[in-house]
Amino acid sequence: MIFGWIRLWVFALVGMTVVYFLIGIYWRSLHREELEKRFDAGGIPGDRTAYIESGMASYEKGLKKRLLWLIYILPTIAFVAVVYILNFQ
Repeated sequence: MIFGWIRLWVFALVGMTVVYFLIGIYWRSLHREELEKRFDAGGIPGDRTAYIESGMASYEKGLKKRLLWLIYILPTIAFVAVVYILNFQ
């Protein structure tokens, strides 16, 4: 019985990891595109590449990047709650 839950949890972790990376790549590409459009619109002095790399470095430290961890946290909480309710109620 417990091995079934462990197997389910392993497959869920693999699935959440795939979703985490896909959403991370998508959000990074959206942010990079926004930086490129902002620079191309004009009014920003300096090198385009340096501006985009600086913006991407700030994105990597930002809140949106940290919120990606909710992809692991929320399903884990739901999984633990379901296991608890099914086994101990």
